[in-house]
Amino acid sequence: MTHSTPRVWLITGCSNGFGRAMLEEVLRNGEIVIATLREPSALDDLAGKYLPTQLLLLPLDVTNEAQVKSVFAQAKDAFGHVDVVYNNEAQLFLQELEAIPIDRARALMDVNFWGAETVSFEAVRFFKEENQKGAGGMLVQVSSMAEIKGIPRPGFYTTTKAALNSFTEVLAQEVLPAWNIRLLNVHPGFVHVPTLSCEGLEPPALCSWEPAAATPKARCGWDAFVSSDAASEIEAVTQRVWSVTQMG
Repeated sequence: MTHSTPRVWLITGCSNGFGRAMLEEVLRNGEIVIATLREPSALDDLAGKYLPTQLLLLPLDVTNEAQVKSVFAQAKDAFGHVDVVYNNEAQLFLQELEAIPIDRARALMDVNFWGAETVSFEAVRFFKEENQKGAGGMLVQVSSMAEIKGIPRPGFYTTTKAALNSFTEVLAQEVLPAWNIRLLNVHPGFVHVPTLSCEGLEPPALCSWEPAAATPKARCGWDAFVSSDAASEIEAVTQRVWSVTQMG
């Protein structure tokens, strides 16, 4: 479906990975982006190529509810409406569950689940109350195939994505049809993104080196996978998501 006027997108986590890829895809297709990330200077290369009427860069920490609300308010001031929210901000670290301090695990949940939840609720409110009545909008949740089955090392990451998936399924049932709000839950498989090569942030658990442990095999398999060409290219996944947002 071709839209008669350019849609306005609000994308979180634009510094790299899926956020950056979707940002570039949307701009390439002539639509408007409010790009949010912790350090907007990371997008200086794009800022010089587009007018503020095409690309607006805003700082955002999704764990800060006041800042989330402020970003949506600035979007309203700048463009009058938001049509698509691409809820992408997330973090990943690879480590055995036993080796991860609980405060670091909580911090991961704060970003990947509570941060995504905060953006989701503000998006739904905005679609209902700030957009033209009945216009609604689309909320795209970037989850992960990893949430379907837990695997050693990204255990807390998969837990956050499983929680987000359940939340999104319920939210999709609870929004009223009259609001015209559509939710799209995206579950990418293994894709070449910077986080694929990230290292554990804590020393590995002692048990991880035991021959009978699951993690040595998982480490070897992961390292071999990252260095192979088996992962999908992020552009192909992003283009597919883009095409789905064009429907309806």
